This record gives sequence, structure tokens and C-alpha cells, in this order.
Amino acid sequence: MFEFDDNPTLGAKIKVIGVGGGGSNAVETMVRGGLEGVEF
Repeated sequence: MFEFDDNPTLGAKIKVIGVGGGGSNAVETMVRGGLEGVEF
């Protein structure tokens, strides 16, 4: 049986993976940039 989501979430899910400080530096830069509509 199939189920359909009547309220799909719009937008993209982005995963940041880094080696060393690369991933955390990228996320920190985005947080400091004050991006609106983004959940960290």
C-alpha cells in the first residue's frame, strides 16, 4: 500500500561533510552569514 504526503516540505536538504575543519568551517560561515529560512 502507498501513502502520500499531503503536506510535502519544500526546499532542499544539504549535508555538509568535511575532513578536518572543512565541514565545520563551512557551516560556521553559513551561520555567521545570517541566512534566512535555513535550519542548522
